[in-house]
Amino acid sequence: RGFCGTIASGVIRPGDELLVASSGRTSRVTRIVTMDGDLPEAVAGQSVTLTLADEVDISRGEMLSAIDAPPIHARHPEAHLVWLQEEPLQPGQIYLVKTAASVTPGRVTALQYTVDVNTLEQKQAPTLGLNEIGVARLELDRPISFDTYRQNRHTGSFILIDRFTNATVAAGMILAAAPLEADNEQPTDLPGASDGSRLRISLSEAAISGSGVGAVDLRAESGTVEFEVADSFLDYLGKGNRILFRLRDPGQLPAVALMAFEHRLSFEFDRTADGVSVLLFRRGTHSGDKAADDGGIGI
Repeated sequence: RGFCGTIASGVIRPGDELLVASSGRTSRVTRIVTMDGDLPEAVAGQSVTLTLADEVDISRGEMLSAIDAPPIHARHPEAHLVWLQEEPLQPGQIYLVKTAASVTPGRVTALQYTVDVNTLEQKQAPTLGLNEIGVARLELDRPISFDTYRQNRHTGSFILIDRFTNATVAAGMILAAAPLEADNEQPTDLPGASDGSRLRISLSEAAISGSGVGAVDLRAESGTVEFEVADSFLDYLGKGNRILFRLRDPGQLPAVALMAFEHRLSFEFDRTADGVSVLLFRRGTHSGDKAADDGGIGI
């Protein structure tokens, strides 16, 4: 059994030990096969087929590496983004994240800052416009393997693709893997326990950090949810900001839908790898004003 791919960097030879980044499994290279016969070694840029000494489960898009130089395997890369479209970045909207090895749905969860290309000054901004550069955190639908751009420009870069037009909207250079808790998520530090009890959740602007898109994570809550909505929360949405709710399952969706109905808000929802995501916004301030702009269902 052989595994076809391209050597991204370095040199590989029969006998080398390799690591499968996603699973941590290791095996030894037995042959390097090409159309012209077996090779004694392969170098960066060559497309080859590797046969391994062990039966190892390796899927399309996996990265193999030297044991002492593993790539990052994570869902939350932090990266420099260069925006390439006239329509600005929409934090919370789903794009396709295309790396050297895979294509995965993902979204920008937080824009840390933009960079003035003339002065290199860092500025706070809710979005990126044409030719603007910023540092952003992304959340991917599933973990993928990657390097930082400083380590390897081939496996440390990516592009963002619009899922409907297939246009390339941004180029990215990975800086690091952002910790999960840093992805602009706000825990629900509220009265009640996650034991099936009724939870009353207070929503205010103070509970949502960042600009452009905030987040409320309800995946750890198992009780019936009710929302207490403050005027500052509605004002926050009225400024064109959006709130991303992460839900454990569809059973939590009616509470968000009822809250949106009572306050004349709109939302889009989509299935994710670990539950349901709901993007809440005020109609008329959401860019494009389209029902299902991020591939989910819009109300």
